Amino acid sequence: MDITPAGPVRVTASVHRAGAAPGDPVPYAGEDSFTFVRVQVRDGDGVTGNGFTGRFLAAEVAHLLNGAVAEAMAQPVPLPDLMRRLNPRGMTGVVVSALSALDVALWDLAGQRSGQSVAAMLGAQRPAAPVHVTCGFPALETDALVSACASEVAAGAAGVKVLVAAKGRSVEEDAGRLRAVRAAIGSGPDLIADANCGWDLDSARAFARAVADLDLAWLEEPVRGNDRHALAALSTEGFVPLGAGQMEQGADRFDLLAEAGVRVIQPNAVFAGGIGAAVAAARVALARGCAVSPAGGWDLVNLHWMCGALEGGAVELHRAQGRIARLLMAEPPQMQNGVLKVRAAPGLGLRPDEAALAACRV
Repeated sequence: MDITPAGPVRVTASVHRAGAAPGDPVPYAGEDSFTFVRVQVRDGDGVTGNGFTGRFLAAEVAHLLNGAVAEAMAQPVPLPDLMRRLNPRGMTGVVVSALSALDVALWDLAGQRSGQSVAAMLGAQRPAAPVHVTCGFPALETDALVSACASEVAAGAAGVKVLVAAKGRSVEEDAGRLRAVRAAIGSGPDLIADANCGWDLDSARAFARAVADLDLAWLEEPVRGNDRHALAALSTEGFVPLGAGQMEQGADRFDLLAEAGVRVIQPNAVFAGGIGAAVAAARVALARGCAVSPAGGWDLVNLHWMCGALEGGAVELHRAQGRIARLLMAEPPQMQNGVLKVRAAPGLGLRPDEAALAACRV
């Protein structure tokens, strides 16, 4: 579907840092974990689409959006043409992050104008998606970790994700924490361990061996830099399926991950180049026999393309990102009977709290 605006649009970007409310999870990767870029695309009729990307080099991403991107979008430009203009050598980083946010905003704008949700524009393959809840945060001691995971499963979650390779814990300690969670939730729900690229190959291998009997759904991004050679070595040993890709920014990288034996490909639209790029990566992954399950938060966006374009696959509900979701929706999506439902509201169905966003602007 062509989401190129019919006429000139005004592009404005800003950086925000969401603050905590009582009960919010403790940050595990620094306070900038909750920094994000918001871009607004306003057309000649005053209709506005909202797009987002994450914390990495947020000021630089906003600068590009407010400068070269805003100048280019003063005339209608298809996103692929803009990508070729701004990134002729296919680099990643700031330019792809900026264009990811822009693409998301253009989909939201197109939905506002058509009166359809983004999921509906993409084909409405299903009304809802099962949920993997990221709730196993490193700040939790083992008893609290077990309680958090068990509560989510009791509420219907298809699975839970536990962060490992953090807080200076050893491989043995992390394996013990996973073992306690598996004992509490039983053998049915999916159990995922997410290392956030935190280990070298030897440590990742030791962990995979230590949890081989826990029937993990997958081990997410175990090695530094998503090194495909290390992932291939780990995959060959076959102790646990691997997942990766939540912050990858090139179609060829997703291909290389699949070739390395990664069985769960995890594109996130706010990083991968936008909704269109995430859907394209997902379809290639499915054709290769891989599963697809986006990670890295931003379920507000990823739910739409997962339900719109794909017939299967779970969506991550990241409990630490609740503080961001509250800024963008009066009532963020809530898991009901183990699924997240797509709302029928136009575009992404957002209702940004402008006063709160202004208060947390960086």
